[in-house]
Amino acid sequence: MSTHFAYPAGRPADRDKTEHGERVDISTVPGARIIQCTVSHPRGDVTLVVVTGEVDLWTAPRLRDKLLRAFGSRGSIMVVDLSPVTFFAAAGLATLIEAQMAAEKADRRMVLITTVRCVDRAIELTGLATNFRRVGSLAAALADPTPGCAAPV
Repeated sequence: MSTHFAYPAGRPADRDKTEHGERVDISTVPGARIIQCTVSHPRGDVTLVVVTGEVDLWTAPRLRDKLLRAFGSRGSIMVVDLSPVTFFAAAGLATLIEAQMAAEKADRRMVLITTVRCVDRAIELTGLATNFRRVGSLAAALADPTPGCAAPV
């Protein structure tokens, strides 16, 4: 299952909006912000959400919806792969905090794959590093027996 969202720079847009009576494909708009979330199950107890693109004020609500829906799927571990992310803003941090709280409430474990500077830097500069379990790869996430939060990689 894959979801693709795009927003023109400067304002949110609805994919169903029309301009002069015709549907506009906003994924072709220059400067569009794009986020893609792919959900899979690499193992019976694991839900993997791969996030690609920019996580900012406009795309974070879509990421939030995808993560919260993923908690309803099977598995006790949710792995969020942020390694394909190209931009990560404060709205993305708020989304991760909310997802971590939802994980704890659902008695599930959330593990982040963070290998890009924009994500690691945002998490570390805000002092949130100890709030998340972060690893460098899917293999490390699957092999990690540590429940809950731990220090960064």
